[in-house]
Amino acid sequence: MAQLVALLEEPDEEPDVLDIGMAVALANTSLFAPYKVSTWGAVPSAQKDPGGLWYQDYGGYMAIGYSSKFGTITSVNQLLDPQFHNAVALNGNPTSANAALNGVMMANLAVGGTADSIASGVDFFSKLKKAGNFSPVQATGATIKAGTTPVVFNWDYLNLPSYVGVSNWKVFIPPHAILGGYYAQAINKQAPHPAAARLWEEFLYSQATAGGQNLWLKGGARPVEQAAMTSNGTINTSAAAVLPSVSGSPTFLSASQATDAANYLAANWAKAVG
Repeated sequence: MAQLVALLEEPDEEPDVLDIGMAVALANTSLFAPYKVSTWGAVPSAQKDPGGLWYQDYGGYMAIGYSSKFGTITSVNQLLDPQFHNAVALNGNPTSANAALNGVMMANLAVGGTADSIASGVDFFSKLKKAGNFSPVQATGATIKAGTTPVVFNWDYLNLPSYVGVSNWKVFIPPHAILGGYYAQAINKQAPHPAAARLWEEFLYSQATAGGQNLWLKGGARPVEQAAMTSNGTINTSAAAVLPSVSGSPTFLSASQATDAANYLAANWAKAVG
């Protein structure tokens, strides 16, 4: 975050717009200029600042990607079965990697926990380790291709078969644990080219065939206006069909919930899971 502030204070390097994670966005709203794109109404209220200081753009849901050799996974608790010995991996250590933290939180929600406490998720991974099913190997495209991490908790757009490069790869999003994670856009209030900044945002949030929202979709990410585009018929249906199916209302962590989860992991992950 300090780097962002320094960048915005450097006159020769100031960006017009910012593509940032939510932790950074929420901590730096004083640096942003309010602007509401023309498709503002299509951005869900939970995914934007009401005054237009930031608005989520693209992202996805935490998912379990896995080799088809395991059949079909329909429950997180299935991963405790002996067939998943040394198979289940995260994309990093959850005390330092945001994707891994959200993987633990998704498991937490799936086994009955709430967004206010990640404790049940830590307990679930502790059980995985005791069962011999948790792998300490950080999952990457290379480990997936090598078969070292055949079950991976990661964002769905990073867990697609086309992305990991494995054809016999399935993706499961627990219906009662749809955990969203999106990147946000914001305009620098000291933007060197403020008009261009606003035009760029209009492009990114355009629902046209070649507009930003459909382009995110073609890349495997979920555009923030997906629900509205599905309703009004502007969505690229073939690109949308590639995404893992979901049903239910997504959960988005608040800043305080994310901080509480990180603090709990810092205090408990190593002794519970290692």
